[in-house]
Amino acid sequence: MEAKIIAVLIGYIFGNFMSAMFVGKFYLHQDPTKFGSGNPGTANVGAVFGKKAGIMTCVGDLLKTLLAIGLVYAIYRQHLLIAYTGLGVVIGHCFPIMNHFKGGKAVAVMAMTTVLYDTKAGLITLLIALFLTAVMQNLTIPPLVFMLLFSFYELSKSVEAGVIFLIITGIMAYKFKKDIYDFFTGHGKRVDILYSIKKKLGILK
Repeated sequence: MEAKIIAVLIGYIFGNFMSAMFVGKFYLHQDPTKFGSGNPGTANVGAVFGKKAGIMTCVGDLLKTLLAIGLVYAIYRQHLLIAYTGLGVVIGHCFPIMNHFKGGKAVAVMAMTTVLYDTKAGLITLLIALFLTAVMQNLTIPPLVFMLLFSFYELSKSVEAGVIFLIITGIMAYKFKKDIYDFFTGHGKRVDILYSIKKKLGILK
């Protein structure tokens, strides 16, 4: 139990380092929470300030998750603690003390956590989410479907791990609550990634 608590605490500390805020301060010289949706995350930073800033934010979130999980695993060598550390990073990212508990939605954090915990299942569910994003042209429902699929799969293998990932899914759903409401009321933002890819490849002009 002590190791699990420490794993969550270490994850929470790392989660507090908001990549969007660092990119905003040292690269953009702007506060990303004052633009767009106000969310200090990859999607908002990328939409408002461009792809480079969005990628930098995403890489930062992936890296802090990797470092937190790597540190805990190096100390304890317990696979289950990957999930507990991921939970801590998600809580820290979504409710960071350093940013007055106003954080992001933890999509990148969870992508890294799932792949590190169960690489095959993580990649498969991420591909499903990517497909749904392309078809639905939406950035809200696919991440939640991805986490639900992954959580239920892990639940079938380990109740404890499955419950942890379901808790994480619940936290993400809470952070996405406005976006979920907008989606089901027909006011959700549409993102045509296929169009963007074709345009990038020169298929469309």
